[in-house]
Amino acid sequence: MKTIGSIFPVRLLVINKVHLLIIIMFCFCSCHSIKGQQENNFTKYDSITQRNVYFNIEKMPIYRGGNVAFLNDFGNYFHYDYSQYLDEDIQTKLYVQFVIDTEGHLIGARIYNKGTDNLTPFEKAGLKALNLMQDWQSGEYNGKLVNVLLTRMIHIDYRQ
Repeated sequence: MKTIGSIFPVRLLVINKVHLLIIIMFCFCSCHSIKGQQENNFTKYDSITQRNVYFNIEKMPIYRGGNVAFLNDFGNYFHYDYSQYLDEDIQTKLYVQFVIDTEGHLIGARIYNKGTDNLTPFEKAGLKALNLMQDWQSGEYNGKLVNVLLTRMIHIDYRQ
């Protein structure tokens, strides 16, 4: 009886140490996997700019001067003569997407969910104006500058 009693507690102690080691390894692997998943939830590969881009970060890029300056500058650069395209449906909204790189340059401007072959003259004029707007402050993630994919709706006031 003494032999069984003295061996049994030692055996439980060994099993508990093994379980503890397994639990520690599981926790370590889980924490590492979660960090990788969090990073991947904020990034994706942009095929147009051929860069990894972030789309939801702590410090998003901003146009120098803010949204008012953005809209004013866009209005100054946007040139479209509605009278030249009477057969085209009148558009007043542009749904654009672009990347602000780590140096504050706007690259990869496009119309959201539309191929370049299908762009209207109105959309081409909007992209031309957008590409002239290069005065951005880069976005930051975890204290470092990153490429950020932005999507914006721009309303254009049309009056005949």
